[in-house]
Amino acid sequence: MKGYETICILHPDLTEDQVKESVDVYTKIITDDGGEVHKSDIWGLKKLAYQVKGNPRGYFVYLLYAAKSDTIRELERILRITDTNIRYMTVRVMSIEETLKDKPQLLDDPTLTIQDG
Repeated sequence: MKGYETICILHPDLTEDQVKESVDVYTKIITDDGGEVHKSDIWGLKKLAYQVKGNPRGYFVYLLYAAKSDTIRELERILRITDTNIRYMTVRVMSIEETLKDKPQLLDDPTLTIQDG
């Protein structure tokens, strides 16, 4: 299995419980098909650089996982047809271990700033 990262932007009108339910659905799709989720983070409600589908904000969700290519197709199909998702991107990573080690924690890194507002 290959490693992948998926970042989703979910609709800003969702509650935190609904966001967690969405993450649970996405991780269940991955694990039910034999994949393994190494990391899932909810980065919170953030202002977007430009409106996406009429929304100036969105909940950011990050998933790092190993899965088969059929699983990726199914996950992206679900992301496309789900009304709560307004944008997503999946990229392949060369090594999950290196990605876990090298990626800074976006919200915990003092050298990075995110402006809400």
